[in-house]
Amino acid sequence: MGDRVSVQFRCTDEEGVRSSVVLFSHWGGKAFARRAYRYALELRGKTNGALMPLDRFDPETVMVDFIREVTKEQDRVRCDLYLGASMANGDNTDNGHYIVWLLRGKVRVFHQYGDEAPYEVDPEDVQLKGIEVAA
Repeated sequence: MGDRVSVQFRCTDEEGVRSSVVLFSHWGGKAFARRAYRYALELRGKTNGALMPLDRFDPETVMVDFIREVTKEQDRVRCDLYLGASMANGDNTDNGHYIVWLLRGKVRVFHQYGDEAPYEVDPEDVQLKGIEVAA
């Protein structure tokens, strides 16, 4: 029982493709993936051009700040969230894995379920069924 999903941030820079660890949510469902996307959009709007890792959108640091964002109202993280090195290190069987690509001037979202190849989804388009729009 649950609404399991996983999310991960990625970017491409002069070092190649870089990825964060994977954040699993037992109860967050597709709305959790949409939250990661909207967080990334908001972060893009807040950059001040500094050379700090978060301003450069380093996926490892972005994940740490995203965890801060989603847990800031909690006194402890008791059961919903956990980390894995890859999407195979946890359970996302209900909704699959979402990759939030941090690109210059744009954020793209890809969905992957099991061993199938990732495909791009429009996180605001309910017709694609990639991420449901909350009521």
